Amino acid sequence: MNILIYGMVIFISAFLLQLVIWRIKLPKRQTIAILLIYMLTLILGLLFGIAKGLVIVELFHISIFVISLTFAYILIYPAIEVDSPSLVMIMAIADCGKAGLQIERFYQLLSDDLLVIPRLNDLYRDKLAYLDNDKYRLTKKGILFALIFINFRKLFKINLKGG
Repeated sequence: MNILIYGMVIFISAFLLQLVIWRIKLPKRQTIAILLIYMLTLILGLLFGIAKGLVIVELFHISIFVISLTFAYILIYPAIEVDSPSLVMIMAIADCGKAGLQIERFYQLLSDDLLVIPRLNDLYRDKLAYLDNDKYRLTKKGILFALIFINFRKLFKINLKGG
């Protein structure tokens, strides 16, 4: 039980630190910033644990627990960071209330400038893709990232593509 509580205290401390930093200034490379914040908080927590007399096995288990939570959080963070196209559509329709949203206005509001370009900029910023002679190409990091999802879809025989 100590491991669970101690690990959660470290993770929640890192989350609160992230909130403070994000309120002060949003980092350009948010994923890297999250990784640094959570790993530095883990190191400080482990040093505190050593001072409190925790044994190596407990420290190891706490580390595995916090690192697992951190990577899970990093994987879901893009869903928090940017609104999905489906969510943008739902919010645009909801903003119109009972009157509804005219289809022409729907297409004006939900252009590539709102739905596609920000995501391309995110790929470029996170070094997952680059522009080469008017063509977007994946970096090695982008290829590895894509392979995770491609193989996951193959594993579960998911053929549908989309947002």
